[in-house]
This record gives sequence, C-alpha cells and structure tokens, in this order.
Amino acid sequence: MLKLVPIVLMLLVIASKVQALTEARLLNQSTSGQTVVFNMGSFDGVAQGDYAVVLKQIRDYDMKDLRLIPVAKAKNIKLYSNSSVWILYQVYDQDLLIKGDQYNVLTESYMLKGRRSPRLGRITVVNQKELVKSQTKQFLNDDKDRLSKLQHNYETGAVVHEQNYQSGLDADLIDLEVWKKNKDTRYRSSLYKSEHKVEWQKKQRMETFEKLVVEYVKRVNDPDFNYNDFYQKQKKSDFANELNANGAVDSEYSRFLRRESQKSIADAKLYRSILERGESWSENYSDEELRILLDEVSILQEKDRREWVQVKPTRFAAAFDYGLFLSNAQTTKDSSHLRDNRYSTELDIEAIPLLGHKTLERVTLNASLRASHTAFEASTKNAEFEEVSATVGANWYPFFAPYTNGVPNLLIGTYFRSGYGNAYVPANSEKASYTLLSFPGIRAGMKYLLKNNFGLRFLMNFETLKLERSQVSKFGSILPVTTNLVEAKFSLGLVYAF
Repeated sequence: MLKLVPIVLMLLVIASKVQALTEARLLNQSTSGQTVVFNMGSFDGVAQGDYAVVLKQIRDYDMKDLRLIPVAKAKNIKLYSNSSVWILYQVYDQDLLIKGDQYNVLTESYMLKGRRSPRLGRITVVNQKELVKSQTKQFLNDDKDRLSKLQHNYETGAVVHEQNYQSGLDADLIDLEVWKKNKDTRYRSSLYKSEHKVEWQKKQRMETFEKLVVEYVKRVNDPDFNYNDFYQKQKKSDFANELNANGAVDSEYSRFLRRESQKSIADAKLYRSILERGESWSENYSDEELRILLDEVSILQEKDRREWVQVKPTRFAAAFDYGLFLSNAQTTKDSSHLRDNRYSTELDIEAIPLLGHKTLERVTLNASLRASHTAFEASTKNAEFEEVSATVGANWYPFFAPYTNGVPNLLIGTYFRSGYGNAYVPANSEKASYTLLSFPGIRAGMKYLLKNNFGLRFLMNFETLKLERSQVSKFGSILPVTTNLVEAKFSLGLVYAF
C-alpha cells in the first residue's frame, strides 16, 4: 500500500499541471499591443515556437449566455521556465487584453498531444496534356469508375455500403507531369508539384488545432452545456477504470432520447415545408394521407401550445408580505410599556414595462400599500405607532427575468414612501398624528416561482422614516414635533405571477 503513495502523488502533480496548462495571467504587453508575456513556460508544457489561441471567459459557465470568446492568435518567440513571450499575429479584440487579467491559452502542443503525424505518400500522374484533367479527376475519385465506363446505361440497385478506399496512408501528395516530344524522344515535364511533406504536415496540423479550438468554444458556449453533465459522461466505472461508467453500448433510454431528437427534427422539417409552400402545400396528398398529416400537425400544435403555456412570460406579479422589524427605537427606561409585537403587512403589485426585451425586462416597477405596528422613544417614554403608507419604486433582477420559474431569482430595488400614522404614549395617554416620508428606501431579496406561477419571496428592507407631527392631544406633549425613525425589516411573502 505504501508503494502506491509516490505514484498517487506523482499523478496528482501531473493532473494539476495539465489542468492549469490552459490558464495564464497576462504579465505585460508592449505599447503596440502585438507582443505579450504570460506566466506560463516550459514547466507548464509550452514548447518553443508553439502556436496558441488566447480565450477569455466573460461570464460564469452556469449562465446560459456567451461564456468564452477568442481574443487573439499567438506564436511563441521566447520561452522561459515560468513565463513566455508571444507575438499576437491576429487580434480579434484589443480591448479585452488587460494586464493582470486571467486567460485560457490553448496551445498547439497541448491540444494535439498524443496525435501521430500523418502518413503521407507521393504520387506522380503522367499523361498527355489533354488528358491530364480527366485522369487527375479519376485518380482523386480513387479510380472507382475505371471498370464501369458504361455505368450510365445501368441503374443502381440497393446500396449496401459506400465505396471506400483502403490504404495505409492518410493522404497522397500528387505531382502532375505531361509527356513532351523533342524530335523522336519523349520526356516528362512537370506541370504541377505539391508542396514538401513537412510543410504539408505543418499546415494540416494547424488546421486540426484550429478545428479543435473552434469545437471547444462552440461546446462551451452552447446554452445547454454544463461541465457537471460533461464530466458525468466521462466518469469511469468503479469496476474497471479504463471503461466509462455509462458503457460503450447504447442503453434503451439513450436510444429513446435519440429517437425523440430525430422525431423533433422531422417535425421541424414538416412545419418548414408547410410554411414554404403556402396554401398549396396539401395538393400532392391524397385524402387519406392529408387526414393523417392533419392529425400529426394538430398534435404538434398542441405540444407547442403546452410548452408555450409553461414558459409564457407574465407581466404582473402580486405579493402579500408579512414583515418583522429588526431595528428597535424603544427605550428600556420605560420597560413597563415595551412593545414586543412589532410587525407589518403589505400588499405589493409589480409590473414589467418592457416585456420581451432581453435586458430591460429585468427592470420592474412596483407599488405597495403597508400597515405597520411599531414603537419609538418619546422623552424616556415608549410611544406606540400605527402607520398606513404607500410606496412607488423599481426593482432590478440581475440574473434572470422576473417571471423565470424554478430558480432562486435575486433582486435589488429602491422606493419612495409616503403616508400617515398615529402615536400613543400609554404612560400618560398622550396622542398625536404624523405625516411620514421616506426616500430612498432600499431592499434586496430573492423570489422563487413555481411552474403554476405561485411562489415565495424574501426581502430585507432598510429606510429612514421622517415623521412630522400634524395634530396633538394636549399642549406641551412629550411626543416630538419631528423625528427620524430608522427601520430595518425582514419580510416573507406569498407571490402570484399573472
């Protein structure tokens, strides 16, 4: 068992190097912006003269949006143990190159690690000048028609499999030569000569590298892509570590999903064909075929309608909140009249003014009506305060639209409050009426909607109520003429979107 410890440690070190290979920080940049220095070097697996594509993550991988974008293509010109100098020979967005920022640097040597060089052959085609074009075309078709010159006189039956050319080589480089005649002597003259094998291998390697980078960026930017699901598919079996846990053979469930996907594609083609042909789309169908097709179209329309109803955006939301005050403006000097039951009830209506706009629909307007029961200090005595007020404000949902269901939807907002209240001092039976004003009030919280459009929301509110006395029960009252009442409140509400 102890013998395995060094091996495990070595594998962990190697895995950490590989994982960190594509991550690098921009250490420095020239004034022209064409030369940069990254904190990755030979110890990180970079090779001298390496090519690379520099990518930048602009959003979290959990967000269904554009997450990773290319910044530049680069070539290494100087290599150190822990850093490297690169020439940016193609820059897509100079503004994204910021000193100190983190980037994903996908290098050619890393992306193509383990791939063998292609095996190449060289063929020389020699023919008469007038036959060079046809003979070259025939060669590129693997001479598949050489023995079937009269194929146009026959019809093709069932195709068992496509014609495949079997060879131990990956590609052939072709040189074209023609016969020329000088007196009675014939000699070969070069018409076209392919590039050198090494040059062709370099070009083919770069094309493969760029295709891999493109596919990687497309996969990461796919809205349905998720790293957890991706790694789950690559999970190894506990019984045999060299095999995937999902198995190499399709399960019945995976075949079902594939059939459903193919059926969705066929349904989309059917819809498109109907739309393209207009009112005459049914002229080629018999009555029986048309009846069956109309049944299928009706089923598809109902499926679409059910999906639309489930995700149909709602413009309005109503909420009823019950709040508890976290701040306490009472004094302990009047302990006999401390008010413990301090709460508020509030009815709130929220609306999305720009429904359908990808960004602006996350801003909502709201209005509410509140009744609260609290207390405050008045000259060493506690005064009970009953208030009725209304607010007008706006909320912003930074991550999801306000109508999104099934996700915790965070919000922040501000508002203006106005109303009136009555104060009462139990110690000496004094009463007074107040007008109140609050601006700005600040709130933050979270809303969670279910598929049936019901949900819950949690809010934290902070504001300062400015009270101004309008009436008093007796002259020389201890109730203040003006005062500020600081409120911090937590509330739980029931929400319905419509």
